[in-house]
Amino acid sequence: MTRGTLAGILALGLSLGLVPDLIRQAHAAEPFADGATVRVLSNSIEPGWFTGKIRRNQDRCWMVHLDTPTKDHYTMLSLLVIDELQVANAAQWVPVAVTPVLQATPASCREYGAD
Repeated sequence: MTRGTLAGILALGLSLGLVPDLIRQAHAAEPFADGATVRVLSNSIEPGWFTGKIRRNQDRCWMVHLDTPTKDHYTMLSLLVIDELQVANAAQWVPVAVTPVLQATPASCREYGAD
């Protein structure tokens, strides 16, 4: 595909109003923004909720940066080890299914040791 062809397709999509819808749909598929406040439960660490910020790393993998380290000094958790995830929304915590979020990430994010 040439640059001119790609530009023509983009122009057609813009003129039909399709590109903004595609952008909106892509963002709507993510249940939280990069840097959102979350809390997590994980059988890989001690019991109880841990709060932090969810961020994408350089490989586009979601990682939870904990506000306080675990007793074993973990400061960051991959979605692979998270059993429950909730995102802060105004004055409440909203549950987010981890599996669909994880499945929407690159394959390398779904392998242990990716963190």
